[in-house]
Amino acid sequence: MTVPVYTGPNTSIANGVTTVFPYNFRVLQASHLLVTVNGQVRQLGVHYTVDGVGNPAGGNITFMDPPANNAKVVRQRAMPFLRLTDYQNLGDLLADTLNEDQDSPVMMIQQLAAGAMLVGLDPESGDFVWDANGNRIVRVGDAVAEADALNLRSALVLIEQIQGGGGTTGVTPKAWSWEGDGESTDFPLVDADVFDPLFYDTALEATAGAADYLVVKPDAYTIVPATADAPPVIRFPAPPAEGIRGFTVLRGYARPWIGQTPIYTVAPNIITNITGDTILDASLHNTLIVISSAEDVTLTIRANTGSDTDWKPGQFFSTLQLGTGKVRIAIEAGGEVLPPDSFANETRARGSVISATCYAPDSDAWVSSGDLLRSNATPSRVVIELIDRSALSTTDITTGGKDTYVLPFGLILDAVIDGGVYGSVMTAQAAGTPLQVNVRRNGTSIFSTRPTFDNGERSTRTAATPAVYAAGGSVLYAGDEIDLDVSQVGTAGARGLRFYLVGQRAS
Repeated sequence: MTVPVYTGPNTSIANGVTTVFPYNFRVLQASHLLVTVNGQVRQLGVHYTVDGVGNPAGGNITFMDPPANNAKVVRQRAMPFLRLTDYQNLGDLLADTLNEDQDSPVMMIQQLAAGAMLVGLDPESGDFVWDANGNRIVRVGDAVAEADALNLRSALVLIEQIQGGGGTTGVTPKAWSWEGDGESTDFPLVDADVFDPLFYDTALEATAGAADYLVVKPDAYTIVPATADAPPVIRFPAPPAEGIRGFTVLRGYARPWIGQTPIYTVAPNIITNITGDTILDASLHNTLIVISSAEDVTLTIRANTGSDTDWKPGQFFSTLQLGTGKVRIAIEAGGEVLPPDSFANETRARGSVISATCYAPDSDAWVSSGDLLRSNATPSRVVIELIDRSALSTTDITTGGKDTYVLPFGLILDAVIDGGVYGSVMTAQAAGTPLQVNVRRNGTSIFSTRPTFDNGERSTRTAATPAVYAAGGSVLYAGDEIDLDVSQVGTAGARGLRFYLVGQRAS
């Protein structure tokens, strides 16, 4: 007889009750059926029986026990690739025997075709392609060449690298500056490794010494690769006038770059006139803030309040330190700017570019990246002692300023509970209002709850109410002026005050 089209495999989802499952294709023997439940092979005669053998429309398998609810039951043809019929000379040539012998190879071919990827025409492109017919492809090795298939593990590694800034394959942001002489059109870009001008943000002064810069579109210059005798350069069609300052920034991104050619993204409102600490709201999204100050400047991100200038997820800004003063990024109380491990939220040196990106606006959570200042790989432990120089062991402690110190390096204080700050006295106060001290950074207290000495106690570490840092109070910077102040004394004299700042050196 003719061989019908093979429509297997048949797949059903069990309900925990049904025992009979149909198969709608022809098999020559009951053993030519492969039955699995959730991928586990079931045995004929042990787990199920078969009827309809030889029927072109198929038949049924009947389980001894119903498969579990939601189990996947698969029935498919699994003929062995053998020829068992042997015709004898002058023997009988029966129609049934001959038909079955002719049908067997056709059914084997159908079985192979149903279980393998086939070369066919892609209906969209018209190209010959492998058609997996909805089946998984397993044991795909790691991609090596550009045209290799990509497995899920390799894809996840690439995604993790991109989310982490590209890992070892990232392009680090860089910045260069120059001053025109009215003759030169080329300005060196030492160590530049990207030569498409669309990856650069470039600006020139409108006039010499101007406070504002004018954006230069990428079609107005070219990036020329290095030669054996010279580094890469940025080349203008006409020389900038004498005294005109300019800069260009190579934006960081993660390789491999697989998207379209990057678009020109610098906002036109490049800011250069910030000379002191400033609070930033979302009106400065996608803005390059250029700071030429000789003094350190802190840019504080405004916490979201439900206004039109709230920051949204994915919004960002960048800042360039063009002067000698460092640029620091902070956030208002309740928020967090998270730098990579072992880095601080400030520029490393003149010419550094750093960025901050909002990833959770509801909690004012940000991440920073770029040419950040690296902390010590093994931070040095530092103890700074402040002494009441006006109150020796024989003199009662009074209110007012007691000691001052200018930090020569940054210091990240330990938690209060770990002894990050604490005071001691040689003679404890016996009674009265508890002795209270304060530490100020540049005139502002580093505490929201100040350290106190309980009566009869010689250390603030035993106080019933422990001290609490103010927002950002545990991070001290090089050049900060630290002073010790006694803000409250009791009726009984304490003597010999000393106060300690304990933490990790940060720069």
